[in-house]
Amino acid sequence: MGEKSLLKVLGLISDTHIPSCRRELPKKVFSAFKNVDLILHAGDFENIEVVETLEAIAPLKAVHGNMCSGEVKKKFPPKLTFKVEEVEIGLTHGDGGPSGYSSRIQDLFLQDNPNIIVSGHTHRPTAEIINGILMLNPGSPTDKRFAPKNTVMLLKVDRSKYNYKILDI
Repeated sequence: MGEKSLLKVLGLISDTHIPSCRRELPKKVFSAFKNVDLILHAGDFENIEVVETLEAIAPLKAVHGNMCSGEVKKKFPPKLTFKVEEVEIGLTHGDGGPSGYSSRIQDLFLQDNPNIIVSGHTHRPTAEIINGILMLNPGSPTDKRFAPKNTVMLLKVDRSKYNYKILDI
């Protein structure tokens, strides 16, 4: 008999920027995350109400970003590492300009050996393997200033295997 699947579905989101970009999360975020087991927010909530909204959908792991309120910064660290099934995940917001961005993010996790790093800050959805690590940025569901569209991601993890999908919001 084969081993039972332990599939976990994670909703990845970042740079919600509420209230500066929108008053509330777009409705499409709720439908995109309706069946997720866990939500990862890579920072720049801005205010604590977004935290409460997301926690009503599914459990939340999050980090703060440079635009978060003091209340959010007290609740969430700048960096997290954790396991989902057999996959080590690093979560951070990111900082600075585009030059050297991926290197700065990976440097934060040198001691952690993650399989995947989820970050934000750029507002651009990206997925690339750098130095053997899958680097994911879900983009922003509210701000298209640096990207052609609003996005979030789904990350599916089954034991040690994983895959992702970028969703337009």
